[in-house]
Amino acid sequence: MTTESLTDPGRLPALGRESAQELIRELADADATARSGVLRVTGEPGGDLHVEHGRIVAVDSPGAPGVRELLSRPGRTSTGAADLRVVAMMAAMDGLFAITVGWIGSCFWQDPPAGPSGTGDPAPRVPGIDPGWLLLETERRLRALAHGRVSPHRNLLVLNDSGRMALSVPSSSQQQEILVWVNGRRSCRDIAMLLSRSLYAVTVEVVRMLDADLLRVVPPERASGGPEEPDGPARNAAPRSMLPRRRRGASGINDTIPPRAAQPAARGTQRTALVRTSERTQ
Repeated sequence: MTTESLTDPGRLPALGRESAQELIRELADADATARSGVLRVTGEPGGDLHVEHGRIVAVDSPGAPGVRELLSRPGRTSTGAADLRVVAMMAAMDGLFAITVGWIGSCFWQDPPAGPSGTGDPAPRVPGIDPGWLLLETERRLRALAHGRVSPHRNLLVLNDSGRMALSVPSSSQQQEILVWVNGRRSCRDIAMLLSRSLYAVTVEVVRMLDADLLRVVPPERASGGPEEPDGPARNAAPRSMLPRRRRGASGINDTIPPRAAQPAARGTQRTALVRTSERTQ
């Protein structure tokens, strides 16, 4: 499927907003004309899509960890060329998800950078992602979380009693590493940054924990007040080593695996059936 065939709002229901349609049209035009440049998306959190000859080579957004952040995840051991390309692909997918799950203002083009700006090696880029494929993947992710009851950027999270109990039991589970950082003042985005883990993967786990009553969203009238929990790891968390250790899924490659097809929800419920426990999000 080409990018041009996606400009019909009916093809991507989750991306059907007028502002998102502008993004789709710009990518379709860039694909058709082999355009190069930086497509800047304003909004919350917004971001930049780096395009070369109509293909997306990187997506940067303050709403999601970038390549360097994902590479810094404790337990990573491989930094070969193939591994770097996988991480760059993950960062691009996560970056566009972060942009589209938030508020989109407008889009405009900027010239590509003339050369390296700053010290150090540039962040790895992918050879070139087809815009149509990336938009379809973003649509899938948005629809999978459509009934998740949480905004990855705006909603702050707090522990319920069952969440505190789960945190008091020593464990190296993916959910517990998220629970440790829940203090009433952090969003999915904040926790993803702290863990150097993809925003989408963290949001999926948070939706599951909301459904299991381990967490709840801080009410808007309390979100601007003081924290309910102490800053940093929860006080009742079991002591843990601060040394990096290798563990299953540390590379984050499973964050790119699509979930199973959504099953119809039971009548009279709005449970988060679209986020299946069988989906691998390491």
